[in-house]
Amino acid sequence: MPKPPTYPVSPRTDLRTAFFWIALGACIVFASWRMDRFERQEASLYTAPGLWPGIIGLLLAFMGGLLVWRSVVRARKSNWNAVAPDDTELVPTVRFRLSAGMFFVYALLLVGRGLPFWVGTTVFVTAFVYVFRRADRIAAGAPTDARKDATLAIICGVATAVIVTQVFEKLFYVRLP
Repeated sequence: MPKPPTYPVSPRTDLRTAFFWIALGACIVFASWRMDRFERQEASLYTAPGLWPGIIGLLLAFMGGLLVWRSVVRARKSNWNAVAPDDTELVPTVRFRLSAGMFFVYALLLVGRGLPFWVGTTVFVTAFVYVFRRADRIAAGAPTDARKDATLAIICGVATAVIVTQVFEKLFYVRLP
């Protein structure tokens, strides 16, 4: 009798995660549906601010549905608790906390508080790339050059801000703060 397959994540865990993504996607769709569509100003559907978040919410819910399907298929092949031993090194908690903190500073303090979007994005991406590039190089014992790291971070920050601003304003017709 063949041994039942095991998976990196148990089908039960996949199922729980799937329901989370479906719920998150549904909340995003609901919130984007409630956003003003500017119909009084004769705006088209394609310029409504909730259009793209709604599409992203639908995609998240759809992908959650695929995850439900995958977990059920896997559970039928083995069982709900079939999980392979995994020695993968997870992201250190300190790095996660630092990146989460930087994201919150960006979302809550840098964007929408009077600072132009492109300036806040440039500052955030530059700081993020610099901090984590330096940390990776130091952890690997590689030679570090603060000037090169700063130059790369500034290039990434400016390029990201320009590209994101242009895509949102020219392609999606979303005016950024």
